[in-house]
Amino acid sequence: MTTRSASSEGRVLRPDHQGNSITSRAARRRPPPHRLSARIANLAAVVALSLVALSQVSAQAADTSAPTAATTAQKASQKTVKSHAAAAAPQANRGTNSTPRNPAMLPIRDEPGLPRVLLIGDSISIGYTLTVRSSLKGKANVHRIPTNGAWTEFGLSHLKEWLGHGKWDVIHFNFGLHDAKYLSETAQRSTREQYAENLQLIVTQLKTTGAVLIFATTTPVPKDGNFAPGRRFDSIPARNEVALKVMRENGVLIDDLYSVALPVLSELGRANDVHWQPAGYEFLGKAVAASIEAQLPKVGRAGSGG
Repeated sequence: MTTRSASSEGRVLRPDHQGNSITSRAARRRPPPHRLSARIANLAAVVALSLVALSQVSAQAADTSAPTAATTAQKASQKTVKSHAAAAAPQANRGTNSTPRNPAMLPIRDEPGLPRVLLIGDSISIGYTLTVRSSLKGKANVHRIPTNGAWTEFGLSHLKEWLGHGKWDVIHFNFGLHDAKYLSETAQRSTREQYAENLQLIVTQLKTTGAVLIFATTTPVPKDGNFAPGRRFDSIPARNEVALKVMRENGVLIDDLYSVALPVLSELGRANDVHWQPAGYEFLGKAVAASIEAQLPKVGRAGSGG
């Protein structure tokens, strides 16, 4: 008969033909406890090694994809920085691949022996640059700064760069519209006092070039500059008076574009904007060219460097 023994730890025992108790086949196949523990330990070690190998493969995959991820992140960061810079800086008629869209912004090659003229100003001056250049073709090399000159403070921070190291014979410049703009209901970008101070600093720097200096008064704007609650300008005639005082005190010549343009504002200007129609820019450009050409005999056929 079959019996159980406490010493057999639950194994099934049966008597052999001699009456001795022996383990069953199923019991014989089951390893003793110490061997079972060893097998479990070996299995755990194999699992641990597999996990280590898997982690190494994952790390290698991460290393392989890291440059792509880093490059993507870097490009995204650069794009964000550029977009913020573009939003903060004045518009400069940018194109693709660092090539300006507007041909007025493209650099020119000097014709040897002709006086060198530099135009400094905002988008209004960008608009009339090509007309000035074509009007003075064969008489002067007409350059312009490679951006929108915007307001006086911006001009002061870039003036040295714009002047470069070449010789300038005539410099025709304007700052005004951007300074007169209201940034809020009460705050202007530059108060009239700040505008005068900045103009004085600009003129002081321009004088060091030895060029004939011509200041263009700021062109008139419709609706007295009150286009909308968020787009308003200080009185342009009052601003021009501030500028004229500074220029007269410094012996700077005046190109009174305001007086020239006022009679044609309704015809050649834009109804709700400070900018002009193409015919308006051509009209302004011819007036600017005439003011520059009048000074060319005084500078002769100079011009050197660039």
